[in-house]
Amino acid sequence: MTRRTKIIIGVALAVVIVAVVAAIVGSKKKGIQVRTAKVARKDLVQLVTANGTVQAKTKVELSANIMGQVTALNVQEGDRVKKGDLLAVIDQARYAAAVNSAQSSRQALEAELVRSSEAAAQAKRDMERAEQQFKDGILAEADHERARSTYDQAVASARRAERQVEQARADLASAQDSLEKTEIRAPMDGIVTRRNIEKGEVIVTGTMNNPGTVLMTVSDMSTIEAVLEVDQTDVPQLRIGQKADVRIDAFPDDKFPGEVSEIGSSPIQGTSALGGAATGTDYTVKVTLLKHPERIRPGLTVTADITTATQTNTLTVPIGALVLRQPDAKGTPTPVPASGEAPGSTSVKKASVASRGREIEGVYVIAVKKAEFRPVKTGVRGELDVEIADGLKEGDEIVIGPFRALRDLTPGAQVVIDNTPGGGPQG
Repeated sequence: MTRRTKIIIGVALAVVIVAVVAAIVGSKKKGIQVRTAKVARKDLVQLVTANGTVQAKTKVELSANIMGQVTALNVQEGDRVKKGDLLAVIDQARYAAAVNSAQSSRQALEAELVRSSEAAAQAKRDMERAEQQFKDGILAEADHERARSTYDQAVASARRAERQVEQARADLASAQDSLEKTEIRAPMDGIVTRRNIEKGEVIVTGTMNNPGTVLMTVSDMSTIEAVLEVDQTDVPQLRIGQKADVRIDAFPDDKFPGEVSEIGSSPIQGTSALGGAATGTDYTVKVTLLKHPERIRPGLTVTADITTATQTNTLTVPIGALVLRQPDAKGTPTPVPASGEAPGSTSVKKASVASRGREIEGVYVIAVKKAEFRPVKTGVRGELDVEIADGLKEGDEIVIGPFRALRDLTPGAQVVIDNTPGGGPQG
């Protein structure tokens, strides 16, 4: 290749590069590159999604009311039991001895009561005879008073013996109650879902400040509920009876229908059911499963989608198209200081709710290659789209991205539409 040819090629390449740069610069001068979409009608479902765990709707944690060593343990975790079945036995020796002692004491006092009652009856007969003799004038007054005093003492002795017998019977009942409490029995039909003790362990009873030993948990697994942790911003949308789809992580291929059965009134404190520290901004919501797998176990993690609202054939726009604008002194909407998060993200939606009234929510509509800010009134929010109750009509072309362009757009800005796949600036 000659030197002249090389020079010609170099000049040609330079011209091409200059032309490309000029084209790029020229295109940038035309306006901000954006992606757009048409306002269309869709069916929308508004969901509240939360995580949690499953548990039996009815369960009983069994604790002991007496201290002692476990001498018999008749069940394992997973065993099915009937109401009244003997589950465990605490050492009965001293409680049985207390029953025997109380029985002996009661028998002795009952015998004393019989003797005292007979003595009182005899004293009464003697007193009645003395009274008759005193009336007939054949008995001295001193002897008459002595007979009355003897009767009063006999009656008092019989009453004392009667009270002692009542106390002995109460002591025996208490001893028998303690002996019965050494036998831990199933309070209902169910499954032993947790067993915290082993044979030979010593059971400790609870006090006001220290809980006692929880021996085991019996659960009625016929009715299962998902215990969810719901963010405070979503709780006002919930109502008893709302339908839900529950996904159990252990059964990933299935969804189980349910309905909201309980909404907590106080935030979760301490440690959450999912193992983390509670933030004090989540509330417990329970969803009763209308259907569940047979092999379900308490504690399995779940995700639930609760349907809080629905709309059919309603005007919608992508959630990402919504922007917040703050009126300046002249009332012109200006961009809110950037948060660094995309429109429609959770924190931006929360900020929208918190700041509504000071800022205007709306979208940018394309009008003759310019962006026109249009305030809107929103309704049901779906997973990707939001209902437009007022402010737009079907077929309006709106800006849906990219985020950087939406964030910085101002009313009247020149725009360049690029809806090709991957077209337009990213971010």
